[in-house]
Amino acid sequence: MRLPGDDDDRGIGAPVMYTIVGVSVFILVVLAVVFMSNGRQRSSYAAQNRLKQASPTPLAEEKMEFAEGQEGIEELYREHKLRAEDLDFWNMYQDDSLVVTSPTPSPEPTPSHEPTDEELAADGKHVKVTLHDGTEKWMEISKRIPLYTYDFTNLKITAGKMEYYLDGEKSSTLGVEISKDSGEVDFQALKESGVDFVMLKLGSRGYESGVISLDDKFVTNITNAQNAGLEVGVIFFSQAVSKEEAQEEAEFVVGALSPYKISYPVAFDMEYIVNDESRIEDLSKKQKTQAAETFLSYMDHAGYQPILYGNKNWLLGELEPEKLLGQYDIWLNDQSPVPDYPYQFRMWKYAAKEQVPGVEKEAPYIISFVDYTRR
Repeated sequence: MRLPGDDDDRGIGAPVMYTIVGVSVFILVVLAVVFMSNGRQRSSYAAQNRLKQASPTPLAEEKMEFAEGQEGIEELYREHKLRAEDLDFWNMYQDDSLVVTSPTPSPEPTPSHEPTDEELAADGKHVKVTLHDGTEKWMEISKRIPLYTYDFTNLKITAGKMEYYLDGEKSSTLGVEISKDSGEVDFQALKESGVDFVMLKLGSRGYESGVISLDDKFVTNITNAQNAGLEVGVIFFSQAVSKEEAQEEAEFVVGALSPYKISYPVAFDMEYIVNDESRIEDLSKKQKTQAAETFLSYMDHAGYQPILYGNKNWLLGELEPEKLLGQYDIWLNDQSPVPDYPYQFRMWKYAAKEQVPGVEKEAPYIISFVDYTRR
């Protein structure tokens, strides 16, 4: 049974649906046409841009004219292979219409001047050192180590005895180095001859065996020297190959000095052996410096005045100068009239071996610019 109005609803709905479908199809066709048109325009613009960016190619019908002998350039040009270096412009102009200026060559660097020995010796900034292997080396004088300030015109030498004067008054003391090699010593005669102090060899480490020993005459010498009223300092000859051995040597010295009271320094003397091999032969500068510093600092902490002994070649060529020379007093061994060692030194062994009153064999004189009894 149909209700009233059913056929009327279906009759009205179908046309409406067809209309909607038709309109939609039309709109889709219009959009497709628009998109296709835009795509062709973009392609056209892109093609034009590529043509603008591309290098222009001479038209086939263009006839290029070249000077005689330059016909090969046309082929290069047409094949897009022409480069600036392919054009021999300079040969195309045979008259004076084109002036070509060659580039000015860069000046050759002036070789640095290698200073001569005379120049280095006179500049006041270098000192020559002879190394253990015999080679010579100029070393720059360090600004971090104090220089000596002595005026050697104030020195006075009488019968081998040196004195230093400041403002007309003697400010130095005179000493003699004594060991078992000096033979018998009359210390009273030394005192009466004008000697103020003695530096006694206390002991040494064997340069082959490594054994530490006391100098055979040390006990006798220190007893007699102090009985004569002479001030006393001591020397230890080191062959330490390590910091541990250097400390062992320092402990030995402190033990040997325990019965005595001395007023002059304890000297650390490390040297190579002339015409023989020594234990320290293969040590580096650093290792020798460490051994010296270990010994000297131990003596300082033990309450003694430490001093480093050596000549210019040893102090500057075999050690690290800046680690020792500004920290400890220096006892310089130099027999030249005026030392060319540039840094501060407190004692100076200025004579090798001389006949000294009261000493059986020859012995060296020492001048001390410091009176250690007042320090």
